[in-house]
Amino acid sequence: MKILPIIIIGTLIYFPAHSQKDFLKWGDNVKIKWTDFKGEVETNSPFAAMSAVGIHYKYNSSIKGKLIKVSFDIDAAFDKTKSWSKKSQRSAGTLRHEQLHFDICEVVGRQFKKEAEKTVYSKNFKNEIIRIFNRYTRYLQKFQKKYDDQTRHSNNKLKQKEWENLIRHELLKKY
Repeated sequence: MKILPIIIIGTLIYFPAHSQKDFLKWGDNVKIKWTDFKGEVETNSPFAAMSAVGIHYKYNSSIKGKLIKVSFDIDAAFDKTKSWSKKSQRSAGTLRHEQLHFDICEVVGRQFKKEAEKTVYSKNFKNEIIRIFNRYTRYLQKFQKKYDDQTRHSNNKLKQKEWENLIRHELLKKY
């Protein structure tokens, strides 16, 4: 299905139109359900569903002399208000495909966190963080497109299974 990259910088405080209940935070036992797709359906879309996923991050910084320490809280999130599905085209296979978009977002979020935490920052750390985040945002978009292209939006069952195995393996890694 189509993936819409929803990338939110900072905390949800900056987005008063959304509350935390509008988002699912990724977790090992968090699985999306059809009832989570609350966005307005794009009736002209050729796709059965669209998952709006993205990386949320916030950070704390402290400066002592020339030493800048930055700690991060980074989560993959599923935006219920922007995700939609066509009820007549819902299936278990399509839902698994959409779940994998969420899982891919988590994998890339972990990679972003790993790099962000190992980076040595200058006094220009805010812009440096944004540059790293933007790079991972582009990577996430390419990764999601490759997933949809190779699986033909879940229609290629063999490729879909290969992707499920790949992402399951990635989620087991320690970053």
